[in-house]
Amino acid sequence: MDLRRLPSELEQFVQQEVADGKYKSAEDVVGAALRLLRKHDAESRNGGSSSKHDPNPTSRSADEVIQTISEALATGQNGLARQLAMDGARQYPSHAQLQTYARILAPPVMKSVPSTPKSRAAVKANGIWLKAHRQEYMGQWVALREGALLRVADSYEALVADLGDTTDILLTKIV
Repeated sequence: MDLRRLPSELEQFVQQEVADGKYKSAEDVVGAALRLLRKHDAESRNGGSSSKHDPNPTSRSADEVIQTISEALATGQNGLARQLAMDGARQYPSHAQLQTYARILAPPVMKSVPSTPKSRAAVKANGIWLKAHRQEYMGQWVALREGALLRVADSYEALVADLGDTTDILLTKIV
């Protein structure tokens, strides 16, 4: 296939797809693209998207919902993936993987806590400690309170083991 007739950007894309091993030839890439365009065109003429990406999947199995979430994430449709995960978790409340997707893709929750002069001083002291000791503790987890090192560990789990109440303690990995 003579790719020189394509715009250079498309020519490079086709060549990269073949080089990456996703397709055996340029013809395969173009054929797949045409099938996708025809499908999209047919869906547009029918007044909507395919039921595969319908955000309200009532007739899909949990595995089909998971597959659709994965496809949405792979194509950058994060909002759709979030909606599918939330709907799937409601439809299949005992399905562990859907519950995990729903928890991970859920909108972030912000909790505003009023600061005090003491808490602002603690944040500042922790920042000073981190700047001073970053190289020394690189790659390790640290627990700090008001600029004082409480504990060092190789993992988060080891750090919090036997630490008790972590209120007002900064737990972080030095990177």
